Amino acid sequence: MESILSRKFRRIPDKNWLGGVCAGFAYFIGVQVWLIRILWVCMVLFAGFGIFPYILFWLFVPKWREVPPDFDEITGD
Repeated sequence: MESILSRKFRRIPDKNWLGGVCAGFAYFIGVQVWLIRILWVCMVLFAGFGIFPYILFWLFVPKWREVPPDFDEITGD
């Protein structure tokens, strides 16, 4: 099993709803994508600061050219 230090944080646009940012976070951290999406929505609705960071990540974080081969294994997708 890979450690978090060996994975890169990148957007994964093939597993996206919007820009692939949540899928990228889920892959990087090693949790399920739906969990990251729920946390992000809660940040937007309750804390009010989730939209701006998401847009910044969408614009400035590079994307994977294709889905990493171990994406489904790591995220449980």
